[in-house]
Amino acid sequence: MDVDGFLRDIRGSAAYRGQIVHVHEVPPRPPRYAEPQPQLAPAARRLLEAMGVSRLWRHQAEALEALRAGRDALVVTGPASGKSLCYVVPIVEMLASGGGRALLLFPTKALCQDQHQSFRAGLEAAGLGRTPTGVYDGDTPATMRRRLRDRAAAVFSNPDMLHAAVMPQHARWAAFLAELRWLVLDELHVYSGIFGANMANLLRRLERLCEHYGSRPQVVA
Repeated sequence: MDVDGFLRDIRGSAAYRGQIVHVHEVPPRPPRYAEPQPQLAPAARRLLEAMGVSRLWRHQAEALEALRAGRDALVVTGPASGKSLCYVVPIVEMLASGGGRALLLFPTKALCQDQHQSFRAGLEAAGLGRTPTGVYDGDTPATMRRRLRDRAAAVFSNPDMLHAAVMPQHARWAAFLAELRWLVLDELHVYSGIFGANMANLLRRLERLCEHYGSRPQVVA
């Protein structure tokens, strides 16, 4: 259903009668595309083709160029604007080159599971379906936790697991932390107040551990 159809249904619904006081329509803006330089790796091209993406939005290309230059990136755009590709593409390019690992943190378990499923589908499309990845949360069996710790190229998790299960056993995660190239912080805007203060301290601890094991992961938020 398109937006116009959705609004028509609400306006005609008895449950909403008398509740709608104003409807404001924002006119569409012309799309702004850009081609990153250098061009995307073949694996990333295959990923985008499978998703039906023919060109990158400007904010995606700019984020990718910043990350390729070794800088961290904070992407702030509206919903459904392709922010996830800003970290998926560089991770796919890293995996296609054969080295490095990624840690992706999400504020909820449901979002983490959903994003991992999308990521796996992307890896299949990119020709990297054999790459070991997985979700590391409270529901992950012990055998799978060990497998992810020892072999996974990309671990999808949440701040609680990083605090309670990864960093207290950092010696067991030494190989993963030593090769960590990407740290993804999805939905960064939810980390506010006390939650945000705790998250800031958590990331400082993680940064010290990475430095101890000889890595300096780039941050994509």
